[in-house]
Amino acid sequence: MAILRPKKLSFALTATLVITALLTVTQAAPGATKIVGAGSIEAMLQGIPQQGIELGKPDAPVTLVEFVEPQCPGCGIWARDELPGLIKRYVRLGKIRIEYRGLSFIGPDSNGLLTLVQAAGEQNKLWNVAELEYANQGAENSGYATHAYLTAIAKAVPGLNADKALALTSSGAVAARIEQARVFAQQNGINQTPTLAIRKTGDDKNLTVLASTSSQGVNSAIDAALAGKPVPARSSDFPAWAIVLLIMAGVAALSGVISIAVRLTKRPPAA
Repeated sequence: MAILRPKKLSFALTATLVITALLTVTQAAPGATKIVGAGSIEAMLQGIPQQGIELGKPDAPVTLVEFVEPQCPGCGIWARDELPGLIKRYVRLGKIRIEYRGLSFIGPDSNGLLTLVQAAGEQNKLWNVAELEYANQGAENSGYATHAYLTAIAKAVPGLNADKALALTSSGAVAARIEQARVFAQQNGINQTPTLAIRKTGDDKNLTVLASTSSQGVNSAIDAALAGKPVPARSSDFPAWAIVLLIMAGVAALSGVISIAVRLTKRPPAA
């Protein structure tokens, strides 16, 4: 059982994730090297400052912290469907900056994907690689993140020295970045991905974990932070996976009771 679990989801989003997972099986087979989306991602990020794990102007008044896992289907949906609009509306205009806190817990593919992301950060191309990996995301633990796949990702990013980035994936600097993200997530009680948190830039102590990763929820939280108002925080409700397990346990127990009752009614009467 993974320590971190996917973020609490609505039934509609859960269905979307299932469909997406089925589609990615055919879109990114193990070892696939046909990379798509590099041009659109470059256009989305063009002209926006990058510095290591940071995206956006350093003096932006609000910072959004992104806790993600490179294999997480929900993180892929967030990256492909929600992030581009947020970058256009807030990051490009200098209203917010984003910090990438990548975690690795789903399986072996995660480590290769994450180390390449952090290695690209040494050339200030972290966000290009992270978003390109989500654009070409394969099925969880399918073995798709091969060396050939990672090489193709690195070579598809304009301006990235692919050989240098690949060489840095096993460096101490990359390992330190990944460990910092893990510790930071643990300190703030982050136990599911994708998770977003918000704070005033420069205030590392007061971090508010957002209640939603939908565009409407995130935009409302950012607008509130920019206006100096309280930001809606994540509740402590049971996540969807826990609710499903409870329902399954209840159904199993009820089924057992019914089975016993049926057997009792069929038992022949005593002489």
